[in-house]
Amino acid sequence: MSAGERLQHGLERFFALRQHGEDLPFNMRLENLQAYQRERLLKTHANLINDPKTEPAARFLIEDVYGGRDLKPVAIDIRRAVNKAQRLLPRRVMDTSATVLEAAILTQELDEALTDTLAERLDLPLDDDVWCWGYRQQGQPELRGKQLEVIRQIGPHLDRYVRSRMIQSTFRLVRKPAHAAGFGNLYDFLELGFGAMKGIDRCDTLLDRLATIEQHIMQQVLDEHPRPYEVRSL
Repeated sequence: MSAGERLQHGLERFFALRQHGEDLPFNMRLENLQAYQRERLLKTHANLINDPKTEPAARFLIEDVYGGRDLKPVAIDIRRAVNKAQRLLPRRVMDTSATVLEAAILTQELDEALTDTLAERLDLPLDDDVWCWGYRQQGQPELRGKQLEVIRQIGPHLDRYVRSRMIQSTFRLVRKPAHAAGFGNLYDFLELGFGAMKGIDRCDTLLDRLATIEQHIMQQVLDEHPRPYEVRSL
């Protein structure tokens, strides 16, 4: 599929998410789940957060991509102006946006499924034991593996941007036209991501490392390890 087709497919999945409805108890439970998960990720990857060189990249990946924070304005832009975006933005930038969107949407789908599994348990403060129980009950290790694989795929896309002055120059030049054409939120989201990756020697190495650690934790949770979030040298 082309980047445009992948984006359109992603939009169908995004706007089918239950969180866009008016089920307030469900949405509050989803928010509680995602807040717990963000905190866990920030603790697990504290070495990246505490390093000024990698902090912007780590926060973007954890909060905006893996965490899927506030994607609705970006999705609305894509639905409204994807054809204009394809004409204005470099192809590799469109490929990047499609992969990032896929990772974020798959994360949202898995979070909604876990919210259904935990249900009323999310009305109380969530602890590690309850989250791990829900994770095992939900299952879907194949989809969890796919989620991490898509996260890995973002790395080479970002590296192509960071290493190409031509792509960077073209992307900067279309900032005003992008906003005028009605996809300023998409442009700003990508600009945030690209900016966060500046100063990183290899984006693919960073994302592969993050995904490897999360894969390790996933397996420990499934194996009912007594300290599932413990990460030693990998």
